[in-house]
Amino acid sequence: MALDVDDLEAPTSAEELEDEAEAPDLDDLEPPITKVVKAAVGVVAPTTEEEESADGDLEEPDLLEAEIDILPGDIPPEEVEEEVEDDLPLPRVSTSDPVRQYLHEIGQVPLLTLEEEIDLARRVEDGVAAAQTLAHETGLEAELIRHVLRSQVQGSRRVSNIPGTELRVDPDTVQAVDTRLRALPREVKRHLHIARDGEISRQHLIEANLRLVVSIAKKYTGRGLSFLDLIQEGNQGLIRAVEKFEYKRRYKFSTYATWWIRQAINRAIADQARTIRIPVHMVETINKLTRTARQMQQELGREPAYEEVAEAMGPGWDAKKVEETFKIAQEPVSLETPIGDEKDSFYGDFIPDEHMSSPVDSAAQSMLSEELEKALGKLSEREAMVLKLRKGLIDGREHTLEEVGAYFGVTRERIRQIENKALRKLKYHESRTRKLRDFLD
Repeated sequence: MALDVDDLEAPTSAEELEDEAEAPDLDDLEPPITKVVKAAVGVVAPTTEEEESADGDLEEPDLLEAEIDILPGDIPPEEVEEEVEDDLPLPRVSTSDPVRQYLHEIGQVPLLTLEEEIDLARRVEDGVAAAQTLAHETGLEAELIRHVLRSQVQGSRRVSNIPGTELRVDPDTVQAVDTRLRALPREVKRHLHIARDGEISRQHLIEANLRLVVSIAKKYTGRGLSFLDLIQEGNQGLIRAVEKFEYKRRYKFSTYATWWIRQAINRAIADQARTIRIPVHMVETINKLTRTARQMQQELGREPAYEEVAEAMGPGWDAKKVEETFKIAQEPVSLETPIGDEKDSFYGDFIPDEHMSSPVDSAAQSMLSEELEKALGKLSEREAMVLKLRKGLIDGREHTLEEVGAYFGVTRERIRQIENKALRKLKYHESRTRKLRDFLD
């Protein structure tokens, strides 16, 4: 029996939170203005309002924290339940499948009670304070000390390889910091033990909630990122939740972590899922515009015009801005995309080449060239060359009288006389045909 991702489904206790935090996705909406929004899919708005800084990166989600601060008062304790089940089946799995092996390992980690979560969070907080003390004593950065201790306690992991938690610490740096810490006085080493215990507690708190990440990540599949990538991004949000969790408020860690996990996944989808990246703040605008157009289509019974959508969006919007925003939301389509049930045609086969002449024009041009060569054959070699240079029949560029005169070593006036004489001859010989009329005129 294989471990199925559906076994990690969260109960519906946190569904109200999810509905409140998760913005509507374009995948669930049929674009109302089909002529410009047919490809506007795969855009996911972040769950919280995020402001973009000057360099394009996102600032710390203060609004998210503000919303989380009021959770305990808004949600009755009996409604704040665990997101995952404790009695997951633990079948034997092959280590050749990394995802299946990962799901098997996290299924073996027991869930935590509220008291255990508070105890681990308290030890994490004490460890951070102890690292600050060690930094003051050694002159090293507290974050560097925590990274070194974190690398040393990885041997006690219950999950061998957690996506998104890889450490990149130089071995020489680890050795140097470890030597420095071992040389501390005995009374200071007490803080070293507390800091190490804090990192172990941090690791246990993360491992016990990895199933929560999987439970949330599987709801975002099919939006441009693989399932393993969604887990990795969700684990990053879980780590952030561990660092920001305030155990003194005494509400469940899973409730708090859900916000950060969703935010990390939504941000990753908005930032990485598209071939052409759209800034996260623009994704929010696209979603709002699509919802507005969708609602207007339902009310009017037809596709709204750009002007009508702009009026509904409010000040600062006009028809041109609406059209440009919809165009930004369009997804590139591969020319190699199969078309039809038999998959024997490709999308690129149906796109005309604007730079290629039509078969009719090509045939007409070929016939005109043949007739022109016959007509020029009735002129002298010098007259034919003058006409070819003046009309651009050699290199596609029409040469001036001065340029042709310099080529033959005569004046521009003499070239003009030769050209007029050659044209009169052509008109005389071709007076009975209309094939060269445009050329002669």
